[in-house]
Amino acid sequence: MFKRKLTSEMKWGFGILGLYGVWAIAWFIYSYLIKGSILHPYVPELDMKVELALPFTKGLVLGADLLGRSLLEVLSAGLTYSLTLSFIVTITTASIGILMGYMAVKAPSWFKMLFDLSINLVFIFPSILIAIMIMAVTGQSMKGLIFAMVITGWSGYAKIARGESKRVLALTYVEGARAIGIGEVRLFLTLIVPAILPVMIVNMVLGISGVIISEAALGFLGLGGSPYSWGAMLSAAKTVLLEAPHIAMILSLTMAGLIIGLNLLGDGLRDYLDPNKG
Repeated sequence: MFKRKLTSEMKWGFGILGLYGVWAIAWFIYSYLIKGSILHPYVPELDMKVELALPFTKGLVLGADLLGRSLLEVLSAGLTYSLTLSFIVTITTASIGILMGYMAVKAPSWFKMLFDLSINLVFIFPSILIAIMIMAVTGQSMKGLIFAMVITGWSGYAKIARGESKRVLALTYVEGARAIGIGEVRLFLTLIVPAILPVMIVNMVLGISGVIISEAALGFLGLGGSPYSWGAMLSAAKTVLLEAPHIAMILSLTMAGLIIGLNLLGDGLRDYLDPNKG
């Protein structure tokens, strides 16, 4: 078999995400093992004496925000929060989507009708409005935010999984496996899931960036699950845009870099896993 070469998009994506990964790990070690502990992690400290300090002044690399917190520390806390939230939401929504998509192919007609109705309801109403309604009921917390984003995010994966499941179920080796008596659960876990996983992984990588953007939008509206939400920080930064434009600029560039890295990796994976390219 020929060996495929990594595409330039994948190399750039891995490189950018590698930097963010090292940054997040370094902050975790610093916050939980060096400056704090597992039970009492370190959080950025307030110091109004350095409020809105410019980068490379008063001993601060990136300056300070309007509460006098080190902007580097605040960004680091926001990075770990965003990555943790996005991974939890993406894995959960993709898992639900794969299961629901497969059941939409194999389940009775009444389930298929319910499945189509659920997807249509999610797509009819803007996901941001559904999330706002859910957050209004569950309250402003990380758990409520995860629940809201899972409710609004599973349908996209389910539609992809349904189409891929139909394709895989029509393959000869799957029909042969069913003919020798392999049960539906085993068939799903050992044949269907591995076959559709490459396509799902590509969409999951791209979905992570979507989760980060959605979380930032909710945080900007005051519905974030953490005070270190990048959206909440941008909302606060706009109030001092004239006095300290560097805060909004640094926040925006940091978030944009992560999104660009994820999109490059997702596009590169799509080309790399394409069976028609070699």
